[in-house]
Amino acid sequence: MRKSLALPLVTAVAVLGLSAPAQAAPADRPQELIAQLQQLLPADYEQRVAEFDRRLGIDDDLSDVARAVLNPDDYECESTQLKDWLNSTIAGWTDEDRLGASILLLVNTPMYDALFFPEPEQQRFFGLDGEYTTVLRRTFPDLKRFWDIDASGIEMLPAHGNAMLDTARTARVLQVVFGSSPEEAREAAEAVREVAGLPVYDNGDAPIFTFNAFAYSPEGVEVPGVGLPTDKIVVGDGVLAGFRSVGLGDVAPQAILGHEFGHHIQYQQGLRESDLPAPEATRRTELMADSFSSYFLAHRRGANMRWVRIKHFIDAFGNIGDCNFDSPNHHGTPNQRTRAAEWGTLMGVLALPPFYRVVPSRTLAASFDKALPRMVRPDAPRQVELTPAEKTAGRI
Repeated sequence: MRKSLALPLVTAVAVLGLSAPAQAAPADRPQELIAQLQQLLPADYEQRVAEFDRRLGIDDDLSDVARAVLNPDDYECESTQLKDWLNSTIAGWTDEDRLGASILLLVNTPMYDALFFPEPEQQRFFGLDGEYTTVLRRTFPDLKRFWDIDASGIEMLPAHGNAMLDTARTARVLQVVFGSSPEEAREAAEAVREVAGLPVYDNGDAPIFTFNAFAYSPEGVEVPGVGLPTDKIVVGDGVLAGFRSVGLGDVAPQAILGHEFGHHIQYQQGLRESDLPAPEATRRTELMADSFSSYFLAHRRGANMRWVRIKHFIDAFGNIGDCNFDSPNHHGTPNQRTRAAEWGTLMGVLALPPFYRVVPSRTLAASFDKALPRMVRPDAPRQVELTPAEKTAGRI
């Protein structure tokens, strides 16, 4: 897998609740716009997106998921503030609204556009109003200096939901992903613009469309119509808005960026290889990236955050835990991601003066693998079992 998500981009069916037949939407909802968009996309557009991602190496190997399903009863796993906030942003949507959003999510203009057609660096801004541009631009070179990889070719890109309102950008995405003709792509892109521009989607800025961040390395795989993409880290507006809304906006951008940079360390250092089956293998790489990020954030020669902010970024990692035990994209429960962040933090603060040595990434990864069983140990409350003597006493 060459693309790694900081947050699992949960399927439209799971997030938007489309398992039930759509109910009739109010008469003032422009249902015809959504129907028109469906008609203008290829009939098998969902399968084409899946096949396109497979060619790029974006999806995970599902071959051993069945035998690798984790037992949910072994783990304590509940919703988080961040997930509750995301659900609240779509709570008032009708089934028709959710259907339209699911189609826009599959076309995925914001992410594909950032991946294949990056804007010039001077035009890039992070956050809906550019509020995180300064902190991310300051943190990115710090990460490059801190770690022992060649990061000169990695680009940092934003993903903005309102990119869906730009028909030229959507059209070129449709040509690349679906192989549409220029004429077909322009017509479908206009339909995307009209649907994304509906008030319910906040002109494309509804958080669900960019509630994601990922690292990508092409590893020699060229994309027809694009060529060989560069190594990238893409950060969506939606996930930044979410963390700000739950009070973690002061540290979450740096934590997300550090996590995604951790994946590029894994790419270059060959740290993704594992004998673990999915989803344990994905969980390992994600928790390792959490640890790498936390190590940088706490280290004296890294971000050098103080304890109040350390607590905040540990909370940030816990908030992106998930309970998708039967998914190959399972990233770890909230408790497990919290433990990984705590472990990385302790490794960072233990760096001693006068030189505050930075541990080589391979060495840190080896230490992480030794600690991993403790991070992922079952933690669900167990039913109390009585001893034979206790059972006998209970009958007296």
